[in-house]
Amino acid sequence: MEKQEIFTNLHYLPIFMFVSLPASFIITYTIAVIKGHVVPGFPYISDTGTYPPESCLFAQFLNIIAVIMAISVYVRYGQLKEISSTYQLSAYWQKINKITLILGMITPIGMSIAGNFQETSNLIIHLCGAFTCFGCGTAYISLQAVYSYRLQPLGCSPKITILRLGLSIFCTISFFVVIIGAGLALKDYKGNNPRTWSPEDGGWEMHLLSTISEWLLAIATCIFLLSFTHEFREIEMTYPKVTYKEDYAKKMYGLFNASPDSVSPTTSI
Repeated sequence: MEKQEIFTNLHYLPIFMFVSLPASFIITYTIAVIKGHVVPGFPYISDTGTYPPESCLFAQFLNIIAVIMAISVYVRYGQLKEISSTYQLSAYWQKINKITLILGMITPIGMSIAGNFQETSNLIIHLCGAFTCFGCGTAYISLQAVYSYRLQPLGCSPKITILRLGLSIFCTISFFVVIIGAGLALKDYKGNNPRTWSPEDGGWEMHLLSTISEWLLAIATCIFLLSFTHEFREIEMTYPKVTYKEDYAKKMYGLFNASPDSVSPTTSI
């Protein structure tokens, strides 16, 4: 019998995101400040990746992190699916798991869009990507927190459950503060370049409230993802197996004078 290859050490996925996402923001922020593209303090995260060369790094970082995040979302979905099947949870919770998978997969797509379409290139697409990333990400976090509460004590410890519930509430509040603050700030803005927003441009207090909330939202999201570390340490995943279709396998081996009847329809490549 063919031995299956297995993915282990899946707990490095949330650790990678927890380290790489803030690191990418810090790197692009530092370059943007040095180049004079943003003012020191609390610009919007995407403001630090608007102009080259930092925009190139910003987009590349977010593309890589988006792929890792999508993999992590799928691993979490598979873990909850296995738990739901083992402990025979109702179809309602299995449906919730599928919804979280969809939201979780949309989140990194929005992240990649926001990173690759800068504000100065296409503002509408950039805003759609950012809204999708933070909006679906917040919804994903909230549903994961509720699912963790339902699975207690199967999925994680009570302390982690409380942490996730608290982070989900914090992220939801922060998300709406970002949007409302940005709208109120823009209403009073009288400057020429939002990337170098100063108190004299108007709407400064609301702008600062919005930008700080965005940074806190990003940090809280990283902490939430990090909370999967212990659970991912206890699971493993088999490599996907690629096989030939039955008709093609028989035809292929027939070219080498093999008996078609002796060819397994699940011959691997």
